[in-house]
Amino acid sequence: MGRDPKQVIGDISEFKAVIKFLKEGYMVFKNMSAIGPIDLVLVNQETGEVRFIDVKTISYRKVGTKINRTTTTEQNKLKVELIYIDKED
Repeated sequence: MGRDPKQVIGDISEFKAVIKFLKEGYMVFKNMSAIGPIDLVLVNQETGEVRFIDVKTISYRKVGTKINRTTTTEQNKLKVELIYIDKED
């Protein structure tokens, strides 16, 4: 009984993204459910700009090419940005 290693990697990527955005001056609000179109809500402390973020871990095919993700119809309506995090960093 353990967690799926891919879920653990995804969680780590989300926390890396939180740290990145905190350093950039955003207030960061994390989604509290395991599912949903948005992982993070960012608010710029100086400008008040609000951003909706879906965090993706960079992954590669066996031949070495990067796998690109696309936003869902719901994410497009909400203007969600995909942010890629390298699990090796």
